[in-house]
Amino acid sequence: MFYDVRVYTEIMARVKKRMDISALLTIAKYGCNDRMVRISSSRLASDIKTSQQTAARRIKEFEMEGYIERVIMPKGQMLRLTSKGMGILLQTYHDLARIFDSRNGGKRNTYVITGEVSSGMGEGTYYTGLPEYRRQFIDKFGFAPSPGTLNLKLKTEEDIKNRQALQHLNGIMIKGFTHENRTFGDVKGFRATIDGIKGAVIIPARTHHGSSTLEVIAPENIRDSINLKDGDVVTVRIYIDGEEDGHNR
Repeated sequence: MFYDVRVYTEIMARVKKRMDISALLTIAKYGCNDRMVRISSSRLASDIKTSQQTAARRIKEFEMEGYIERVIMPKGQMLRLTSKGMGILLQTYHDLARIFDSRNGGKRNTYVITGEVSSGMGEGTYYTGLPEYRRQFIDKFGFAPSPGTLNLKLKTEEDIKNRQALQHLNGIMIKGFTHENRTFGDVKGFRATIDGIKGAVIIPARTHHGSSTLEVIAPENIRDSINLKDGDVVTVRIYIDGEEDGHNR
């Protein structure tokens, strides 16, 4: 029988990815999402219906990929999912939810994050004004952003975790570039609304902001439009899978 090596390789890669997701999900079911848990490779092997050697190899691969943390103990090992590992599962969850929601006529997935308005360092005005970024914002989001970003400081653990989740989910990619001998990084974005204003949440690959800050851009100055000042609390609705109703170009 003749096999196309390229096609075979692609098929096997998909099969391995599905097996990896299954194993990672099984590890999460042990309660490893927020604490270290003692898990043997034989237990994982039994639950995912594979050999102990394969389970042990998968655990080691997860560790090397940064999906789990592993601590070797005198009598076993302790495992915990990293934020990267949780991000893989979150993306899988949203992918599946989109499939079933579309079949059932349900609404698409969103995140809701609340934060306090905070003044930035003024860097957003410079970056959003760069032609290379602006062209892509117009092309991908359908609007030219008003200069600067609206920065929100996140106060609750839930809001910070949701912001961290965005870091690992697929978004709308704005590609980096070189400008005047300086390299600018990629920016991932998600369509969003804030108090009825349609805009986007952006997550630059290079930023001094941590996961407790959310940056929002819009075609209008959000502060002026809804009369915001530092310390005001606002809520952003973020659309994980693209355009929400009425938000297309």
